[in-house]
This record gives sequence, structure tokens and C-alpha cells, in this order.
Amino acid sequence: MEVDRTKREKRPGAALIAIVLVGFLVLSLVSAVVISIAWNTLRVEAWQTEQIEKIRLDYLARTAAKAVTDELTADPDNFGILNRNGIVSQPKVITDGTFSATVEVTIKGDDQRANVVAKASSAKGGSALVRTTIDLTTTPKTVTWSAGN
Repeated sequence: MEVDRTKREKRPGAALIAIVLVGFLVLSLVSAVVISIAWNTLRVEAWQTEQIEKIRLDYLARTAAKAVTDELTADPDNFGILNRNGIVSQPKVITDGTFSATVEVTIKGDDQRANVVAKASSAKGGSALVRTTIDLTTTPKTVTWSAGN
């Protein structure tokens, strides 16, 4: 069976158009996969940065509370007579590279118990709060820790 030459040459670019369309389809699928991977990578990176900031703020608040607690347990008279109004520190700005945080410590209590509250907050809106309660009547002095925002 012989194919008529005129029928064969009626659409000379049909194969080329099909190849170009399949190529665009494959290129679109590959591009969608690459964009999806890049988007997910950016989301994970932002989440990790947020978690690192939370850890840094928590560590900073714990360190401040620990320093004040150690000083209070060593010699409570260093802070004078504690009263219900308490002692509020001036906010201290801590900067390390791109990380910047403000630390504030509050001490309240009386001759029997002292409460130390350390709060660390960043310019990005994150914060960490650490509380310690010191029983000044026992020897050795008992310290109870709690954390939360």
C-alpha cells in the first residue's frame, strides 16, 4: 500500500508543534516542582530562625534570673528590704550580631520569700519569661523555677 505524497505533506510542521508543546509541558512541571521546593525551604528556614530566637531569649532570661537568684541567696541584704512594690531594673539592651534583645528583671518579696522575674524580649516580637521563687527562711535556701510567656 502506497501513501499518497500529497496527504503526507499537508501538515509539514505538525510533529514539530507536538514536540514543542510536550517540551513546554515538561518545562512547566519541572518549574512547578522547583518553585515548590524553594518555597518550602524558605518556610523551614523562617521557622528555624524563629525557634533559634526563642531559645536565645529563653537562655538570656534564665541567665539573668540565675544571676540575680545567686546574688539573693548569697546575701539578701544586697538588695535592701524587699517589699511588695519590688525592685525593677532598667531595661538592658543586649546585641550580638543581628540578634538584639531587651532584658528586664523584677524582684519582689519580703524577708521570707523573694520572687525574681526576668523577661527577655526581642525587637521582632518574641519574648521569654522566667520566674524564680526563693525561700529565704530555709538553709540551704530553696529555689523554685518556672517559665512561660
